[in-house]
Amino acid sequence: MTIFEYKALNASGKVLEGTIEAATPADVLSQLDNAGITPLSMRETSASGGRSWREWLAPEPGAEDITGFTVDLAMLLKGGVTLNEALVILTQMETRRWLVRLIRQLHTGLAGGNSLSKALLQHPKLFPPLYVKMVEVAEASGRLEPALNSIAQERRRSERLRKRLISAMAYPGFLAVAAVGVLIFVLLYIIPQFEGAIAGFRDKISPSALFVFRLSETFRANIDVIGGIVLGLLVALLIIKQFGKKRALWLSLLSRLPFTRQAVTYHITLTFCRTLQILLENGVDISTSLRLIRGISPLPDTMHKIDNVIAEVRGGKRLSQALARETLLPAHVVQMLRIGEEAGDLGASAGRVAGFYETKLDSQLGRLTAILGPALMMGVSLLIGWLILSIMSALMSINDLLV
Repeated sequence: MTIFEYKALNASGKVLEGTIEAATPADVLSQLDNAGITPLSMRETSASGGRSWREWLAPEPGAEDITGFTVDLAMLLKGGVTLNEALVILTQMETRRWLVRLIRQLHTGLAGGNSLSKALLQHPKLFPPLYVKMVEVAEASGRLEPALNSIAQERRRSERLRKRLISAMAYPGFLAVAAVGVLIFVLLYIIPQFEGAIAGFRDKISPSALFVFRLSETFRANIDVIGGIVLGLLVALLIIKQFGKKRALWLSLLSRLPFTRQAVTYHITLTFCRTLQILLENGVDISTSLRLIRGISPLPDTMHKIDNVIAEVRGGKRLSQALARETLLPAHVVQMLRIGEEAGDLGASAGRVAGFYETKLDSQLGRLTAILGPALMMGVSLLIGWLILSIMSALMSINDLLV
């Protein structure tokens, strides 16, 4: 298959530009003709399996770019613009080349006779299955604009939460890095300046001071090995990030720490209930909703529990009954979902739970920031103080011996 760039006129006389993947130029002309578009020019660009160096260097749209695109598309549809025309307008309005290329590819998919959901499927890194499924259901029910608004609101909420989490961890993380940097600097450059002074007196100084000097010697003797280990860890983190497992790794770690375990539980509950609310309110059935929620769950243990819930729901049990058998959600959350399920308003009940836990998670992050910041600051201060006292005690011991 080959990628072709084209220029064409639509029924209203507007010039359209885009790309089409096809086997031959004749197939391109056939696709454009079926879409009611008159071709003006066409040229082959590159094979679908390869990318030019410009494409490799060009950045891909980020999560906030996709959210902005979703908001703009929903606004145009609400104003009565057709989907095809909305994509053309967004192409003309947008100034970022990588986002323009994406919108043109979506428009090309529509021009080839595909639905928007099928066009989104060609970009799985940018449009997750949850996004695509909601669009698919909305297209079938004729509620695309409200669905896009719901998607945009949820993505904005997730982005705010992610920024809140990053800001909560940034200051403690900076302090931790600063502490490690101070320790390395002291071990490499400060302590060696005093080694000549303690030569011949090692058996006379305190064990604490002797430990510091030996630690410095060991560190300097194995600096290459330590540097290799650090480099290997950085490479491993990059690989994990490339394969999309970084978030799962951090959440798995945080779920095992006593002071962050509760925040992870709040996050899992919030994600489950908020996603369930959005999917149910947009017409997605309960079985499909659970499968999509399972797809966005980063923790293997959570995914396994959702698999069990899906199996029981498909076996004829209610969602609340299936959840009661697992430890996926707190017991009172399952009770609230049961009440909503019995009242025939499960989506709204899940939304109320999500709102409650969003507030709790925000408060928990605030408390963690308030505790971790001062705690790490005290730790850094104690570390520096210990190093200084160890060196000074060694020098004072030598001075006493000489006197």
